[in-house]
Amino acid sequence: MSAEPAARLSGDEIGALKFAARRQLTRWASTPSLSANQRTQRAALTRAVHVLQSKAFAHGCELRARSAEGER
Repeated sequence: MSAEPAARLSGDEIGALKFAARRQLTRWASTPSLSANQRTQRAALTRAVHVLQSKAFAHGCELRARSAEGER
């Protein structure tokens, strides 16, 4: 694929991300023991879902990479 990734996510794409994250969290909820990596990923997904719940993302968002110094 030579197409450059979109610099913006639509509201539908944000919804799809939330759905996928919740689905994975549900799968992990029924797993008795998770590896350390899975626990780290679960925590990151939980934070991501909380962020994406914001009404600010209802109509999508622009994506920007952070610089090496951590600036936006």
